Amino acid sequence: MSETSDVPAAPLNTVTWWEIPVNEIVAGRDFYSAVFGWTYTSFGDDANYAGILSGDVLVGGLYRAETGTPTAPSVRVYVNVADLEATLDAAVSAGGRVSVPRTEIGEGMGWWAEIADPDGRWVGLCSGNPPPAA
Repeated sequence: MSETSDVPAAPLNTVTWWEIPVNEIVAGRDFYSAVFGWTYTSFGDDANYAGILSGDVLVGGLYRAETGTPTAPSVRVYVNVADLEATLDAAVSAGGRVSVPRTEIGEGMGWWAEIADPDGRWVGLCSGNPPPAA
């Protein structure tokens, strides 16, 4: 038996997986699909977990959070998007809200924004693309 894997090793000391808590997996899948176009794969317990696919790459997961627990685990991630305004609009159309609109990071590093999913959980957005011309 081989002691090595055919899967390339992820760089050390970097984020290699992330998970977003949601109150209900189906509602979370619907929201994040509408906003980012993500698809999902089963991990066997579809009521409590869904693997997130970006294209055909497994990048993270949605997990059913314990509601009403102030110390419940959470995650803070920023999703890089091509069109910040279209993504903000998609979030609102899918039942979320914009917490912070497009904001310049500074020093030529691009822009960021924040949205909340329908459960009120935070997700960050970032983009290197400038705002549309007025």
